[in-house]
Amino acid sequence: MANWLSIQAAAEKYGVSEELIRERIRLNYLTISSLRRDPFEDPDPLVDTDELDRALELKSIQSYPDDETIERIPRGHLDWIYQENSRLAKRNDDLREENYLHVQWEAKLKADLDKMIELTDRLNSLHQKIVEDYKSTLSSRFEFWPSFWHLLFSKKK
Repeated sequence: MANWLSIQAAAEKYGVSEELIRERIRLNYLTISSLRRDPFEDPDPLVDTDELDRALELKSIQSYPDDETIERIPRGHLDWIYQENSRLAKRNDDLREENYLHVQWEAKLKADLDKMIELTDRLNSLHQKIVEDYKSTLSSRFEFWPSFWHLLFSKKK
């Protein structure tokens, strides 16, 4: 069964500030009872002390673990971990910069490749025109030579 106390009485009993209790109420960590329709308008709602006990106990366990629940790490090992972390962070930044340069280089290569493809297409179309002009020239030549040879040989006879 819930035990109800005012915020001031709960703050005095548990040795915490009223602001902490009000913040827990605002975050819906604690159940409150109020005579007003909207409990957040009530300047002094009643707080469930059982829930306050559990919340404060959980906070103390999470914030201040026993020596049995934590493992001590030597200072030298912590220093090494921090150095390794900074070395890896720098390496990560270097790799990101290198990756960015590669992306820029790939974009430039793609743009150059697109230009080369466009020039190749233009060159192919010009080659096609040259081939067509050459064929038309040859066909007109072959039409001229038979008639020319005919004139040459027909006059001698």
